[in-house]
Amino acid sequence: MSEYMWGAFVVIAIVAFSIAGAATVSKVLEGRHECKYNSDCSSTSYCGSDFKCHTFPQIENTIVNNDWTTPAAIVGLAIVLAAMILRRKQPQPRQFY
Repeated sequence: MSEYMWGAFVVIAIVAFSIAGAATVSKVLEGRHECKYNSDCSSTSYCGSDFKCHTFPQIENTIVNNDWTTPAAIVGLAIVLAAMILRRKQPQPRQFY
C-alpha cells in the first residue's frame, strides 16, 4: 500500500511542478512585452500584435477633382457627328415641280 502512496505522491508532484513551471515560463514571456494595451504606448503610437509600440502610419489624403467637361464634349460631338452621318445616308425625297 505504501508503494501506491509513493507513486501517487510522485505523480502529484510531477503535475504540480509542471503547472508551476508552465506558469513561470508564461510570466517570463509576458514580462518581455513592451506593451499590452494602447494606453501603455505614447500618444503617437499603438500596441501591435507583437506587443511592441509602433507609430501610427501617415495617411496621405489625395484630393480628386472630377472635371466632366472633356468627356461631355466628346460624347456631344459624337452624337452630332452620328446625326450628320445618318441624315446624309437618308434618301432625298423626289421633288415634283
